[in-house]
Amino acid sequence: MRLEVATKADNEELLKFYSSFPLNGLIDLKVSRGSNFFAPYQTLADDFRTYVLKDPEKGNQIEATASFLIKDTIYNNKRIRIAHATDLRVSNSRKAIIEWTQHFLPVLQQIQSDFKTEYCFSHINLSDPTAFNTFVRPRTMKRPLPRYFLYRKYNLISLHGRYPFSPKPLEFVKIRPASEANVDALIHYLAYRSQFRPFTSVWDKESFLKKIHRLPGFKPEDFLVAFDSYENVVGCLAHWSPQEVHQYIPLSYSLRAHNFRQFLKFGWAMGWTRRLTKPYVSTGEESPLNYRVLMNIMANNEDIFESLLWHAYQAATPNQFLIYAQIEQDYRLAPPPTWIQASIPHALYCMLAPDSQTPDFLHPSHAQNPEIEATLI
Repeated sequence: MRLEVATKADNEELLKFYSSFPLNGLIDLKVSRGSNFFAPYQTLADDFRTYVLKDPEKGNQIEATASFLIKDTIYNNKRIRIAHATDLRVSNSRKAIIEWTQHFLPVLQQIQSDFKTEYCFSHINLSDPTAFNTFVRPRTMKRPLPRYFLYRKYNLISLHGRYPFSPKPLEFVKIRPASEANVDALIHYLAYRSQFRPFTSVWDKESFLKKIHRLPGFKPEDFLVAFDSYENVVGCLAHWSPQEVHQYIPLSYSLRAHNFRQFLKFGWAMGWTRRLTKPYVSTGEESPLNYRVLMNIMANNEDIFESLLWHAYQAATPNQFLIYAQIEQDYRLAPPPTWIQASIPHALYCMLAPDSQTPDFLHPSHAQNPEIEATLI
């Protein structure tokens, strides 16, 4: 088999190969990327590279693929580059599995060399035991493979409405969309808060504009800014629909997820909630989940965060729910108890070569939580 860097010429084969691997977990999902396999990478990263493993004996059929997203970030007040390993898919062929394990570590080292990255991370869905056991379980050292070190556990939170008779958000917190009048104050707030969030994607005006300009369909008013009574910025978040670059199509729901979906149907009839899409197994039609992702979430306290959530929820269309990532130790961004919500456990791992030293941020004494956004999951 032959390992190659994917090009635009591989687009159609990659789309076909990638769509044949559903994401398993509480909800079994099919990922659809329309006509451009590389669209999410172009939207979410400063640079990227996709590797494909081809079998010449089968007419150069793709047997495995893996992608690396390269991002400029700030860590310890220093600008560095990091990589996110994502979308690893390997066919059931034993030959392909063995071949890929031989290439995995050299590919990781090649990414570090070519893009000058300091660290490489990977997101693991903890509700998918196959993925967890494949990457994280202990192995013998007969084959050189990257080591996985747990950095942070987090939950992918979905918000579907508020319980009846819940108190209204704080009235003294004023929420306004971003505009020319307040964008400088917003960027100053983001730059200040980024000091306490390792690997943040926004630290000045240039990085702010570069990030939002890459998002298809994103409008300035989709960035919400919270002000106190003295007109100081005390919180912010952005909400964006990723439908133009990729869609998640539910194939089937586990019993737990099915019961939650039925509850949402009842709440929707009462005007409380927003529903989940019917699965393919019950309709025979592929219909994507309709949601908006929350990004750049900053808030001085929990009440301000809830006010921002309320305004983002109201700004979404009546059939869209909200999704965001919440690190287990980041209690300020925990879903408020007044919201009807569900969560799927995930973990962020740092991938290291066997001879690499463990970085300081993996030590338990390192309390600062990194930036984790649902757009990269």
